[in-house]
This record gives sequence, structure tokens and C-alpha cells, in this order.
Amino acid sequence: MIKRERITSLILFVFVFTVYAISASRSISFWDSPEFIGSNYNLQATHPPGAPFYTMLCSIVLQFFSASKAAFVSNLISGFFGALTVTYLFKITFHITTKIQSKKSDFEIAYLPYLTGLTSALTLAFSNSFWIASTETEVYTLSFALLAIMIYIMLKWEHSLNDIEGDRLLLLLALLFGISTGVHLILISTIIPLSLLFTHKKYGLTIKNTVLSLLFGCLLFFFIYLFIIQGIIQMANSLDIWLVNTLNTSMNTGILVMLAIITAFFGISLLYTYRKKKFNAHHIVLALLFFLVGVSSYLMPIQRSKANSQIANGIENSNRMLQYIKGDQFGISSIPLLNGYTYNAPLNNQKPFLNGDPILTFDSEKQKYITVDNGDFQNINYADEFSMFFPRLYEAKDENEYKLWTTIKGEPIDYSVNGEIKKIYKPTFKENFNFFIDYQVSWLNLRYLFWNFIGKQNNNQGLGYVKDGNWISGINSIDKARVGDYSKMPEYFRTDKSRNAYYFIPFIFGIIGLLSLVKHRQFFLTTLFIFLSFGLGITLYINPVPSSILVRERDYIFIGSFLIFSLWVGLSILLFYNTLKFLVSAKIRLIVVSILVLIGGPIQMLAKGWDDHQRSKDTFAYEFGKAYLDACPEQAILITNGDNMTFPLWYLQEVENYRTDVRVLNFDQLNLDTHIDRLKHTVGSSKPIQISLKKHFYINGVDKLIPLQKEIDRAAELPILFEFFQDSTTQINWNGRLRHYMPATKFSIPIDTFKMKKNGLTAEDLNAFYTAEVKWDYPKDFYGLNEIVLMNVITNNIHDRPICFAINGKSGHYLGLQDYLVHNGMVERLAPIQRKGDTLNPKIVNTNMMYPYIMNKLQFEGLNDDEKFIPYENRVYVQDILRRNYYFLAQALLEENKKEEAILVLDKCFSLFPNKTIAYKQYAYALGKLYYRAGLKTKGDNICATAMKNIWDELVWITSFDPPYPAINVSYAEKLKNMYIQMRQQFPGEISTLNVDDKGYKAFETKHNLWKQRNWPY
Repeated sequence: MIKRERITSLILFVFVFTVYAISASRSISFWDSPEFIGSNYNLQATHPPGAPFYTMLCSIVLQFFSASKAAFVSNLISGFFGALTVTYLFKITFHITTKIQSKKSDFEIAYLPYLTGLTSALTLAFSNSFWIASTETEVYTLSFALLAIMIYIMLKWEHSLNDIEGDRLLLLLALLFGISTGVHLILISTIIPLSLLFTHKKYGLTIKNTVLSLLFGCLLFFFIYLFIIQGIIQMANSLDIWLVNTLNTSMNTGILVMLAIITAFFGISLLYTYRKKKFNAHHIVLALLFFLVGVSSYLMPIQRSKANSQIANGIENSNRMLQYIKGDQFGISSIPLLNGYTYNAPLNNQKPFLNGDPILTFDSEKQKYITVDNGDFQNINYADEFSMFFPRLYEAKDENEYKLWTTIKGEPIDYSVNGEIKKIYKPTFKENFNFFIDYQVSWLNLRYLFWNFIGKQNNNQGLGYVKDGNWISGINSIDKARVGDYSKMPEYFRTDKSRNAYYFIPFIFGIIGLLSLVKHRQFFLTTLFIFLSFGLGITLYINPVPSSILVRERDYIFIGSFLIFSLWVGLSILLFYNTLKFLVSAKIRLIVVSILVLIGGPIQMLAKGWDDHQRSKDTFAYEFGKAYLDACPEQAILITNGDNMTFPLWYLQEVENYRTDVRVLNFDQLNLDTHIDRLKHTVGSSKPIQISLKKHFYINGVDKLIPLQKEIDRAAELPILFEFFQDSTTQINWNGRLRHYMPATKFSIPIDTFKMKKNGLTAEDLNAFYTAEVKWDYPKDFYGLNEIVLMNVITNNIHDRPICFAINGKSGHYLGLQDYLVHNGMVERLAPIQRKGDTLNPKIVNTNMMYPYIMNKLQFEGLNDDEKFIPYENRVYVQDILRRNYYFLAQALLEENKKEEAILVLDKCFSLFPNKTIAYKQYAYALGKLYYRAGLKTKGDNICATAMKNIWDELVWITSFDPPYPAINVSYAEKLKNMYIQMRQQFPGEISTLNVDDKGYKAFETKHNLWKQRNWPY
């Protein structure tokens, strides 16, 4: 039987891995994947809190492949561990079924475990979230493979027959726990539900023991995370500070001493417990040692801290390691859990700031740890009246988003703010809890669960709109209350390849599978609490804010709970089989039940999910990254922000050695001193960037915000402003702390026009003239450190290197310099030139560069093939970024009387990105109007009318029922309506040719206003 189980496991692994290999992209995808590939290829630290074991493992594998294969091989590594997870889920289900059915007939024992195991395994394999995770480079499949293996080991331990075997399994478990911290720290939480199996074997699972076991598991989780992992790093840091500052040792001596202390401790402890025959203590010490051996992968980021790479995080000492593992860069450690303040809490009017701990940072120039912040008035102290138990509405910058997700009117509190009594509406606990249910539980956790086991509307990023990313069942009578009647949906939403409806079938099977465990308390409680730990538990711990999904969907963090739900789907066969035992023979009953569950579960999921999980020909992210680099002149400095506009470019440079002369600056990371310092060095073939700011101005630990204290109305010359920042006597007392401040809101950079004329752009060719300075207005209450650093980079390099800004639909990284930008392909180049006269279009486009670039250089293949699945990000970037480039080029060509070239640009745009694959929206409409200017009225009519129809169809759909999240959907409907009105007013053809005449529109507007009044919650 064991041999047959192993053969089945091997066949299952090969089959699932083959499916993943077929589905996987041969290149990079968006989000973190390019970063991980680059980090794995060059063995570098990834973003906090890191995944060093994963990085080292992948780096070893990638040594055997060329750079051109790195992306595909990295994707296959995810597929390998995905298939391994599926295989171990088969083993887990097999084991549980065997124990549940141990007293049944030989026939049942022989066949039931295989059928339940295969059903569970294949359900997970073809669940939407796990399938995607298994075909792109990420840490998640390895982390869930470790999770599955640890669950399996604990199940084997629970049924081990002797102490020696049990002790070996526990030591292996301890090692895997340690290794898992070097993959994803959240896996430590597995110890909470697994404590139930330990309790069951040792003491039995009474209600009292169950509660005590869970409490002990929670305490053990926090002990491991806070006192062992963070505590050891903290002690090493304290030792290092003392040794370096007192005994003048080199940096990281404290780590070596700490390692020596740990080695001595384990050596003495193991020897003592062995000689005294204290075997329980001996095994506990051994388990802790095995755990720390696993955790030791976190030494890698320190060893590789000097890697000369744009991707690498500079974790040069234990001080930085502590911040890294706590995720301080993302503010993880400051998220409130049980008690905190509401988003609109004012400062305490008696004591607005409290002292904190001093912040020390290693100064490479002094070779000492220096105090960069003495802690005085460091921490904000909010008014106690605005504290709240279980705070969910806590983030000030998300105030408007909170009010969209749930109705918040608050209770009035009169409070003195700056000597004036103000009425502030504090959210009530009920409103706080409603947000927890409406957004954190329903929209995030449950929606993702329902995606995988009930059905998914599409793979669009879900922001609460009825049109994007909702769960659906496929049963119109149930779905229409949330997403509208199926018949009212625009066709391109109904035919979306990522629309997969399972009619509740896998979900119902999962619930039935859970019920099949009710009589087997250890399995019921263990699986239930693993499910809750990796579902609701994660939700409670990370306390997500609405802006968390403005970036991307977060379903991957809940895959641990999907693994358990898949297990339950397979176990549903047991309940069906045992319930129907009086109807037919055991053999027929087993065959019929298994076929029904397999078809309703994994086979249905495979069949419906096949088309939208085929990424093998998706090269968009790769081509997108290349397009940015190709648009840059030689030795350019390219300013980007956001993962998708940065990581693909870094991958191309770091792995494929492509256009390494371009220095890519991520605007968001210019807050980090390690990234700023790296700019001063040669990277690839990119020369060092000149920066005049001194290290003390941006060293780790200093304030990241510079307040405005306006002193002059004229423009501050940036070279003088930076001298002002270097002078410590120019600091002011700001809330009890000495801080640099910004004395002006207008800025200027003096320009040497002679030097600029040698820099590749000729003003006369652009029908413009050079200016003696770059002068602009950029008012803010606070200026970020990254903004000051970027101003410094621009000031010191504008004469010597081209400075470009990535066109990405955002404007934060422009610093308000849009009046001095020349459109240069996918980037806009900073230049001290402006147009001659008011009659000319102020938008300057470098048509000499852009025309061959657009027509010959850009290669975006397959986006016009409606047989292929096109991911959401690809479609959005075409609509918002690529079509915009074609628009501005065609417009500029028409202004230059180059009509034939303009028509060719328009034709190519609509050939590459037709409406059948990427719906026409605003920029398509604007492009259609250019056909009119070029004299092609029929083409213009067709495109403009199609764009208007797309918007109209969406508007009619959304307003056809009373939607959930009314504030979000009413706001979106208003946006669509205003867009449609504007298009209607600007329509260059005959209004009578549109699908909606004036009478029809007026009738709609009346109904729309009533709909709006009925649904608007404020």
C-alpha cells in the first residue's frame, strides 16, 4: 500500500507540475516577480521582511542556467513547489482518511484514501489563486509547501508508535519551522493550530484543554517571533553598539560574539542535559537549536549587503536587520491590533508628543554608531477621547476611503485644537466594526475564498465597483443583487475569459467535508484553526486599510486557508459515501460519489480556469520594461515609481544586462539612505550620479518629512537651498524638535544653455526656445525626503545627463515639473525649453525620436488576438499609458502637417489594441477625434461612437439596480456619466448617429438622479 501511495504521489506531482509548466510565462510578469528573479539570480536581499532561504535556494538552481532562461526557470521553481504542496496535501488527506476509516472494510481502506486525497490535491492545484501563484516567481508556493509538509509531519507524529520516531519528527518540524521563517514569517503562526495535535496526543482534547492549547500556541507564536527571532537580533545589535563604540571593534563584531554565545549555550546545555539524563530538556534544547539553524538564512542579507545592485536592500548590520525583519520600511510594526486611535484623532492638547527611544545608526564615515534622534518628542500622543478597542478605522490618510466602504457619520466630540474648540465626529464602535465586516472580512478574506470555490467575475482589480473582481456563483437570481442582472452586463464583461462560475458546488463540498470531521475532534479542530489562522487570523493581524488594494489584489496571502478548504472538498466524499451506504453497493457508491465530486470540484475548476491561466505567451511586462529603457537617451537618469514601472526595468538590467547605462531611480525608495548612497557608485555601465547632500541629512533614522515654514515668495534657487539644508544653524524648533524646514514653495534651477545645447535636444527642432532657468511652483505642507533628494539629483546632473520621467499614469514623481517636459516615447525628458507663443500647443513632443520608436521599436504582440487571455494589468496599461503615447505623437504630427505619418500611427494603434480585446475608453475616443482632423470621418465616427457606447453600457448596467457599497458605485457612476456627457458634447460627428438620442439621454438622466438619491448614503 505504501508503494502504491508513493507511485500515486509521483504521478500526481508530475501531472500537476506539467500543467503549471505549460501555463507559466516564459518571461517576467508584473509586481514582485521581476524583483525576486533579479534577487535570486544575483543573490541579494529582497524587500522587507525578506525571504533569504528562498533566495539562496533559487540562486543555487539558477547557477545552472543562462540569464535568458532565469525568468522561466524561476517560474518553474514556483511550479515545482506548487506541485509539491499539492502532493503533500494528497498525503495529508490520505492520512486523515485512513485514520477516519480505519475500522471500515478492506475495500474502503484500499480506495477511499486515494480518491479523497486526489480530489483535495487537484482542487487546490486548480484553484484560481494557487494556480496563479504556481506560475509566477514568488515565495508563496515554497511557503505553502513547507506548511503542508509541517502539517503532514505533525500528523505523522501524532500517530507515531514510539518515542524515538516521535522525537525525530519533532526535531525535523523544528528545523522546518526555522527554515520557513526564511521564506515567509507568517508561517510561524502554524504553531497555534498544530498545538492542538500535540495536546490531543498528550492530554486529550477536552474543551478546557482545547482553549488552553490555543492560548499556549498564541503565546508560543509571540515568544518565537518577538523574543527569539527579534530578541536575538536586538541583543546582537546592543552588543555591536557597545563593542564598536567602546572597544573600537569593527561593525558586526556583536553578531560574531552573539553567535559564539549561542554556540556555547547550546554546547553546554546539550552536554549537561545529556549527562544528567534530562531527556525532555535535552530534546527541547535540540529543537531550539534546529530552529535557529533554519533561521540562520537571515545571515545572508548581511553577507550580501555590499552587492552593487539597484535591487538589493542594504542590510549591513544587526541594527538594519532588526528594522528589516520588522518591516519598518512599510510601517508594519506601527499597525494597531487591540487598542488604538481613530483616523481623525487630534493631538492631545496637554501633551501632544511623548519621548521615545533614541535612534542609533552606524556612520560609515566615523565608523561609529551615532545617535541621529535622541527620542525627545518623538512619538505622537493622540487625545485619549479618540482611543478605541479593536481599532479598524485608524489610518488618517485613508479617511475618505473608509467612508466609501462603510457609512461613517460618527458621534460628535468637542475638543480643543490649537486653542479653539472643534466638533470632531469620532467613528462609533459599530461603524468601526461594520468596516471590519464590510471590508476586511467580506471584501478581502471571504471574497477571495469565494473566488476560488464559488466563482470569480473577472480578474480585474476589485475596488468595490460592481464591474470588477467580485465573486459570482453563475446563478443569476443570486448574483444580481451584488453585480446586477446578467442580461444588463456589457458583452465584453459577459464573455471575459476570466469569468469562472462554479455554481457553489466546490464550496458546498468543502462545507460537507468539514462536517465529515465533526466526530474526529483532533482533525476537525486542527484543520478549522489552520483555516482560521491563515484567513481571519491574517486579516486581524495585518489590519488592512482600503489603500492596500489600491495597489493590487491580496488573495495570495490567504492561500493557506484555501489549502485547508481544498482538503475539506476531498473529504466530502466520505460523508456522501457513508450517508448513502444503504442505497447501492459499496463499489458503485464509491465510483458514483467520487466521479460527482471530482467533476463538480477540480475537473470543473480545471476546465473553466484553463484559458485564463495560460500565460506562456504573455511577454507584455518584458516588452513594457524594454519600452521604457529604449525611450531613454544614453546615460539617462530615469525616475519611476511603483513596482510595475521599476522591477521589470531592474530585471532587464540586472539579469539580462540590457541598457545598463540607464540609471533607474525609484522615487519611493529615495527615502532610504542605502539607495541614495548607491546612486553615487557606478552600476553596470551607468556612471555615478552627482549628489551634494551630506550623509547626515538623509542617514537612516532622521525625519523623512521637512515642514514648510514659508519665508520668501520668490523662487528659491536649489543650489542655495541645499547649502541652507547643510547648515545646522538654520534648523527650527518644530514641536519640540530641531528640524530642517522648507522656506519657499517656488523653486528654480539656473541653466547654462550652452551646456544644454550639447545634451541631445535642439530647441529649434521642437519649435521652442531655451530658458535661463527651470522655475516652477510646488506648494506642500510637508516635503518628503525623497522629493528633496530628487531635487538634488536633478540640480546636480541636469547639465550632464538626460533626466527622464516614466509615463505611468501618476504624477507624484514629477515634482510639479510638467511645464518643462518633452514627450520622448514612454518617458518625458526634462529640458529647459518652452514653446514660442501662446498659439502653439504647450505640449512638446519629440516627433523625430518618437515616430520610428512607436512604429518600429515598440513590440507588443498578441494584444489583438481575442483567442488569448489578456491579464488585467496589460489592458489597463494599454488604456491609460500606451494609447496616450500614440495620441500625443499623432497629434504632434498633425500639428507639424505630417498627415500621412499621423494616420499610420493611428492605424497602428488600433491594429495593435482593438476594441475586441481592450475596450475603447478616454484615450481611444481622443485618438478617434484625430481621425477627423486627418480627414477620415468614418473611422473617427466608428471609434468615438464605440468608446461612448462602452461607457454608456457600463453606466446603464451599474444604475440598473441598487448596488452594494453604494458610496463607491454612485461615485463611479457619476464619473462615467460626466465622462459620457463630455464625450457627447465633443463628439465631432452627427449626434443622431449615436446609439442614444437626446430624448433617450434625458429620460436616463431623470432615472439616474432618482437612483443616486436613493443610494447615496450621506
